[in-house]
Amino acid sequence: MTETKRFGYKKPKFRMGNAIRDWKKGNLWEHIEPCYRVAPHVWNIGGNDDVASYLLDSGEGLMLIDTGYEKTLYLLVKNIYELGYKPTDIKKILLTHWHGDHSQGARLIQELAGGKENCEIWLSKEDEAMHLEKAEDDFPMPVLPYETTNFYSDDEPIKFGRFTIKTRLTPGHTLGCTSFFFEDTDEETGKTYLCAVHGGMGTGTMKPGNPMMESEKVTPEVAFRFVSDCIEMSKLPVDINMSSHLNQTNVDENMPEDLNDYTWFVTDYSWHDMMINRAEDVMAAWPEKYPDFKPTVPNVE
Repeated sequence: MTETKRFGYKKPKFRMGNAIRDWKKGNLWEHIEPCYRVAPHVWNIGGNDDVASYLLDSGEGLMLIDTGYEKTLYLLVKNIYELGYKPTDIKKILLTHWHGDHSQGARLIQELAGGKENCEIWLSKEDEAMHLEKAEDDFPMPVLPYETTNFYSDDEPIKFGRFTIKTRLTPGHTLGCTSFFFEDTDEETGKTYLCAVHGGMGTGTMKPGNPMMESEKVTPEVAFRFVSDCIEMSKLPVDINMSSHLNQTNVDENMPEDLNDYTWFVTDYSWHDMMINRAEDVMAAWPEKYPDFKPTVPNVE
């Protein structure tokens, strides 16, 4: 834990995803993170220093936002039990996008929860098309088979127990990246917080010359939309920025002493700074589109 926290974007270090790809440079157990609470009824149970998996207690059942890697699923399940919950109570799995590091556990968790009759898997229609097209690919990493049961509609919030989750299609990292916005109230204090998860902050797919731009079918127009979306969304009064990768808010070096103290993650700048930082990272790659670009929110050092 640092004495002066700064939840800004930090360039990724060698982390869980890299260790999975290259056993010579790191052992998986060197990348384990504790389960921690990020909002009154939300915990990051992913168990690793790379991809977050958020458990939401709706009061009428559990939801997951992303499931992480197959190789860290045992940590996710362990954390569910240690929090006093059961995987059989998971009713909805909301995937930010189709990539394997966010979805490898989807089918496995669904089976633990009693199959598709008891546990839905949600994804955007745009990313379902990519998911099916690339089902046999192993780049950027394998996607374990799963069946999408529900599709997002930005006009129809997902209502479940205490939560009303508004979705927003935010293409860029993939064509179907989806972001989530919801309020969570602490019954003890009466305070309500606006929580947000952006569907994908990785900007490589939006930079000319990067092979992932072609692989993901991302056009320059999609990259420019990502920029305008981020700038627009940066103005939202988000209290708790639930980043989908820990480096995106420098969580690894800013873990609270009390892992149950979600107020540690309440800020008035984190969401704004992450949005602008990532928009500016794309803008810098397109000088012909943004000739007057000057960075304003640098990476955390």
